[in-house]
Amino acid sequence: MNVPCIAGGQKMPNLAIFLPGLFAGSWIWSAQIEIMRNNGFEPIVFDDPFVKFGKNYGTVPRLIDFVKEALLPHKSREMMVFGNSMGGYIGLALASDPNFNVKQAFVSGCPGAGENVTLGLGVTRILSMDYAHKISRELFHDPSRLDTAMIETTFREIANRQCFMMGLSILRSLQKIDVREFIDSVAVDTHLIWGAHDRVTPIDPWRKMAAANPFLHLHSIADAGHCPMIETPEAFNAVLERALAKPQTTPSRLGELEARPVP
Repeated sequence: MNVPCIAGGQKMPNLAIFLPGLFAGSWIWSAQIEIMRNNGFEPIVFDDPFVKFGKNYGTVPRLIDFVKEALLPHKSREMMVFGNSMGGYIGLALASDPNFNVKQAFVSGCPGAGENVTLGLGVTRILSMDYAHKISRELFHDPSRLDTAMIETTFREIANRQCFMMGLSILRSLQKIDVREFIDSVAVDTHLIWGAHDRVTPIDPWRKMAAANPFLHLHSIADAGHCPMIETPEAFNAVLERALAKPQTTPSRLGELEARPVP
């Protein structure tokens, strides 16, 4: 059985939890990991993408259970949680769980709001380089921002049948989840930093959810797709740094905020 690789959590009193994506590992959070270190947080980083976790973790509930179990030794420490896409769903599950001392969450591209996320795995039999580039173009609003070398490096790390089958299993499991089952239980400041042009997990359902829960703050990134922390890091990080500078007090209905990339 594969044991997912987790790093950090031993030095600072406050933690920043970084969850991976389905196919991409912790590199998607490189800039934000550095920001949190500079703000006195000790990162706990789930290094491997979810498809490398091993066959025992092939459903969304099992992935959530694994992440929670891994964090149990730290559950009383103050945490900030970061998650994109599949990691975003798990991040919200953590933020809704009173057993963990989550103070803020930063989430983007979360599934579970009624979209049909397949990433084309239902019509392909292998993880090919062409498939990797095709999916990357779906994830980004502006294909010129794609880092071809990083895409190809990421692909080579998961180009095997086990990862393909894990991806298929997790995506099938995604069709059975509904974030609305626990979103009302999120009672910590949660910043939904969403690409306005996210074609995989569109922003519209999140407008209604954010309007209904005063702890959910929706930030629309004007020039980004599914992964704003990579595509428009300046805009994403501006939201993060403003949130870090604000004291966490009582919730307020901020409505939807618009964030634009810094020229």
